[in-house]
Amino acid sequence: MAWHSLQALADILLQVLAPIVLMAGAGFWLQRKVGVEPKNINRIVYFVLSPCLVYTSILGMDIDTSIAGRIILFAALNMLLMGLAAYGLARRAGYEGGLASAFIFTNIQLNNGNYGLPLNLFAFGAVGFAYALLFFMFNTVIGGATSIYLAINGQSDSLTALQRTIRQPIILAISLSLFSRLTHIAPSGSMLDMLDMAGKAAIPVFLLVLGMSLAKTDVRLNLKPVLRLTTLRMLASPLLALVLAMLTGLTGPAFSVGILQASMPSAVNTIVISNEFDAAPDFTAGAVLMTTLASLITLPILLFFLR
Repeated sequence: MAWHSLQALADILLQVLAPIVLMAGAGFWLQRKVGVEPKNINRIVYFVLSPCLVYTSILGMDIDTSIAGRIILFAALNMLLMGLAAYGLARRAGYEGGLASAFIFTNIQLNNGNYGLPLNLFAFGAVGFAYALLFFMFNTVIGGATSIYLAINGQSDSLTALQRTIRQPIILAISLSLFSRLTHIAPSGSMLDMLDMAGKAAIPVFLLVLGMSLAKTDVRLNLKPVLRLTTLRMLASPLLALVLAMLTGLTGPAFSVGILQASMPSAVNTIVISNEFDAAPDFTAGAVLMTTLASLITLPILLFFLR
């Protein structure tokens, strides 16, 4: 029994996590040794590849609407409760201003795009990828808007949060894909093939950007709040996700994908938000790095029980 357990764990490490670590490691090496900066590559992913991935995935998505509804409900409850937990912990620790805001949005904005999507694809196949994409889209739209609003931190122009969200390329891609599904007006032939190829290219480039971003991070800054955030995000979140998955009636692959996506480390784009609004950028970068490193321990354990 113990031997079979070791074999299962080795299979997870080699078949699921190894490709992700390898590609992210290549990005880490590119930044450290070659000096490739992630900023411009990140813009290619943000403005071109990621919208293509979302558009073609939604266009070809075949998911039971009741399951989709449960996944969205699960994602909403998870974000709300984790946000409240972060708010309470930040107040108890005496965090104020940008640090308090960053502590919350690094806890609700998850790396279920450039980390979670390939992880679920390798672990659960095309069906798991479709479920993971729903969670990713919800986190991108609602989590992104909430993060920007928190970073603005009550300024008089708080409507900027809504304006910036509407202008995000991925929001346009979601809107266009839903329009195409409703009206059956969609590209075909070589045009659709090109969009599909661009979307598939997003996944390895996601991981390269992740590695390059982590290579520029110094976790020693703001160590105590970073460790608090890491404990909340990587240990408390999977337990909450397990309870919520059962309460919302998720079963099968949707159950496993939901828990896995809710247990991902903090998103790389929180660094972009914190830099844009000067909301404790050193803390945010440290939180992204530390939660990502912790995920190399927590996620294999989760996958061992979920697969």
